[in-house]
Order: sequence, then C-alpha cells, then structure tokens
Amino acid sequence: MNENFPAARPTAGLPLDFEAFFQREQKAFLALACFKLRDRRDAEDAVLEAGRRMYAKWERILAHVNPTAMAYRILHGVIGDFYRSQIRDARVQAFAEPPDRPDSSYLKELGDHEPLDLALDELESRAPLQANSVRLYYLAGLSYGQIAERLGTTPGSAKVSVSIGLQRLKEIMTKRSGRDE
Repeated sequence: MNENFPAARPTAGLPLDFEAFFQREQKAFLALACFKLRDRRDAEDAVLEAGRRMYAKWERILAHVNPTAMAYRILHGVIGDFYRSQIRDARVQAFAEPPDRPDSSYLKELGDHEPLDLALDELESRAPLQANSVRLYYLAGLSYGQIAERLGTTPGSAKVSVSIGLQRLKEIMTKRSGRDE
C-alpha cells in the first residue's frame, strides 16, 4: 500500500445503501424532529427534506470520518431552517391567495411545552453537546453508544454529557420557575 494515500475511512457499520441507513435511523430522526418542531406533520416534512439532502450527499457522508454524525448535522440544519422556509413559502403564497386566520388551539398546545423548550434552548446556547445528548437520550430513546456515534464523541462522553446536561437543565428550569413566581 502506498504511504502517500490515507487508508480508507471506516463507515462505522453504516450500510452502503442509503435506504437501509435511512430506515435504520428514521425513528430517531423523527423523534428528534418532533421534539424540536412540536408538530408531527412538520417533523415528518423536515425528516423527509433531511433525507433528500442526505441522499444527494450520500457519497460524501460515507467518506466522512463520522458519517452518522454528519447525517445528524444535516438533520439539525434542516430542523433549524424549517420554519424559516415555511415563512418564505407563506410570503410567496400570500400574493396568490388571501391569508387564512390562524388557529389559536395550536398555540395553546405549544405553550404547554414552553418551559422545557426555553430551558433546552438556554442549555443549547451554553452547551450544545449536552442539550443534544439529553434530547437524543430522553426523547429519541437512544443508548449512550448510539448518541456517541451521532454526535461524534465516545460513549463515556455521551453518558457524562447526558448526566451534566440533565443536571443543568434542572437548574435552569428551577431558576426560571423561581423567576415566574
């Protein structure tokens, strides 16, 4: 073997077939998207869009040092951009048809999750790895090894991130509830 060329990167047990990979990860993708977007239909749309982008970049993903972590970065990007793209689409449609009145029941449903959402957002601004570890462990139901694979860390680091992240999340929520009273 020529020393000038690096050895092929392992694909971390990833199937070479995109469809097999997407089917394996779809439940975790959807759980994460549902938590962030709060609406199952929106989450499904976001996961499908992320899947489309992953498919377009599949060879680059397989060549990446940590292919699963790269796929999750794509999903996080799509989730972050989801509502911005919805707003752009709504502006384009506003010229074509008159606007409908919004349904306020949706806002009530979102309000029930607001304290946790705000606390997780604050934690993510301070410690994104811990916030994402907590989401993947408690909301997607992934093991520490699976979290490590998706976030590009070790299982021990994932376990510590979940533990410290949960502790910080409790502190943030306690501090916030004390402020509200």
